[in-house]
Amino acid sequence: MSILKNLKVLDLSHTLAGPFATMVLADLGAEVIKVESPKGDETRTWAPHVNDESAYFLSINRGKKSIVINLKHSKGREIIYKLASICDVVIENFRPGVPEKLGVNYQSLKRVNPRLIYCSIKGFGSRSPYALKPAYDIIIQAMSGLMTTTGEEGRPPIRVSFALFDVITGLIASIHILAALYADKRPCYIEVSMYDAAVFSMCYVPMIYLLTRRKPPRMGSAHPSIVPYQAFRDSRGKYFIVAAANDRLWQAMCKALGLEDLANDPRFRTNPDRVKNRNALIPILEEIFSKKPREYWIEILEKVKVPVAPVYEIDEVFSDIHIKTSGIVTKMSHTKLGEIPQLALPTVIDGTKPVAKYPPPLLGEHTKEILKELGYRDQEIKELKDEGVIWYP
Repeated sequence: MSILKNLKVLDLSHTLAGPFATMVLADLGAEVIKVESPKGDETRTWAPHVNDESAYFLSINRGKKSIVINLKHSKGREIIYKLASICDVVIENFRPGVPEKLGVNYQSLKRVNPRLIYCSIKGFGSRSPYALKPAYDIIIQAMSGLMTTTGEEGRPPIRVSFALFDVITGLIASIHILAALYADKRPCYIEVSMYDAAVFSMCYVPMIYLLTRRKPPRMGSAHPSIVPYQAFRDSRGKYFIVAAANDRLWQAMCKALGLEDLANDPRFRTNPDRVKNRNALIPILEEIFSKKPREYWIEILEKVKVPVAPVYEIDEVFSDIHIKTSGIVTKMSHTKLGEIPQLALPTVIDGTKPVAKYPPPLLGEHTKEILKELGYRDQEIKELKDEGVIWYP
């Protein structure tokens, strides 16, 4: 399904937020030209590696062609200008001031393509007092307040295990690029602040504070507004989730478990009661659920339609019947590694899952191909490589 098959994207971004955005566009059929420095995208060095290829890089760069260009060289900038002139979209996530220094900023590229959509991803935004501050995801997780709303009281701050805000920022960038394309707003300059995207995406957590001035407690898997709505441990030390999100589900849960007295206890009758008396209720439920395996509890609660689920280890995720049949795990033929797994977009369009054309590229794998498409001859390409302007394997 190539609904963006006529879209050409010049990807000057690196690491995660930008490459995630361009991978989404590539999955939807866009032609994405990934420009890398002679050293390559830094994620190529991030462990673990499989036959010298980074699993991290492989996770976010499928569907792209890689060209290596030294942007500090005037002839390298000439190549960028030629590419920008034939592309619809440019996306970058350089530090503020770097695009201007390299001559790849919006104003420079707009001169060679007056219909360009230019998306700039910044850690804090070009006008922020923190504009020059490095913005790896862990920095944003820390400054957004997220790390002090996860985990448990009295324990160290907890980082979400993947780069959550990079991914969300990349999605927001891709949405705005598609909006500009839909509206045919060209030229167009889009700037996405990762810090703002983080606070925005936390949604009701910051809003509760803004409305009440109360800081959210750190509650592990529990919920500040609903009880019981958390993980419980079974007889084998495995965890499972119970989400009795309203009074009807609470009553159904108690009836299924033979806990009618608990359901009618005035301390627990309504959700506000249960939230108020959580410290009395949760130990009672923990004691009950610790007596049998989670499969037993899941079967009982599913029969009465109480939301319940196992807390999976990552290996269990890929044994789940849904994941095995949904098509989210797909395979691609990689130039170096042969057949490799990939995680497909979680969508179906007219009955078909979007699939990228290309596997994650080797560094500079398409340099010669792209330059030839721009009109460069073989001898010129060799000379550019000898001068250190470009590189290819």
